[in-house]
Amino acid sequence: MKRVMIVSSNTQKMHDLVNVMESYYKVQGILMTNTNLLSDLTIGRPDCIVVYAEGVARTKLFGVIDLRENEDLLSVPMLLISDETDADTFKLHVKPGPDATIDRDASYSDIKLAIDKLCATSEKSYSILVVDDDPVALKLVKSHLDSIYKVNCVKSGMLALKFLEKQKVDAILLDCFMPEMNGPQTLQLIRNMPGHKRTPVIFLTGNSERNMVMNAINLHPAGFLVKPVRKDELLAKIDDVLDA
Repeated sequence: MKRVMIVSSNTQKMHDLVNVMESYYKVQGILMTNTNLLSDLTIGRPDCIVVYAEGVARTKLFGVIDLRENEDLLSVPMLLISDETDADTFKLHVKPGPDATIDRDASYSDIKLAIDKLCATSEKSYSILVVDDDPVALKLVKSHLDSIYKVNCVKSGMLALKFLEKQKVDAILLDCFMPEMNGPQTLQLIRNMPGHKRTPVIFLTGNSERNMVMNAINLHPAGFLVKPVRKDELLAKIDDVLDA
């Protein structure tokens, strides 16, 4: 389920939007007057940020400005609901501006349609690292994920560590049995890396690797999938992990 953050200058409108949209998304509403919006965000990284702006001035936008400038949220699309005057004020002070704007008189169905379009563009903002020494398995998993996520593939635990030294990812798919450095050994080193202590890791295992899997439990992986992995099973597991 997609996650939508609703920021509003109007308390009643915020409650109305939340009540309607929570039938379709995992939603959280926060008043614009809160200057530290991220501190109140409990649904995790949103797939879309919706801002309802009515009678706004720069002093009311400090929280939204900080939100928009946050490096971890730069790729999250923003929908602005406002009239023309408030839209001009918003775009003057909030950089980068909204990815889409819709009038305050728009119906809830039109607002939902706008959110759906923006969520579709944001799916690829999630980055997945796949680690497997088998090129056939790498190609298969990449084909399952490529249309939805940003996918990077490496063929060893050592290459995974080098990749993670330079880049953050949202989830890791890690083969259990690899030469030189197996999956559990790789995960142990990942957990010691700054910025990756909580990165969710899903192990890819064979039916014959039960003992290795049991030894990896204490590393708290996000789950296990048996190879060859079905596409529907893989997407469902990643979706659960990203929603957690």
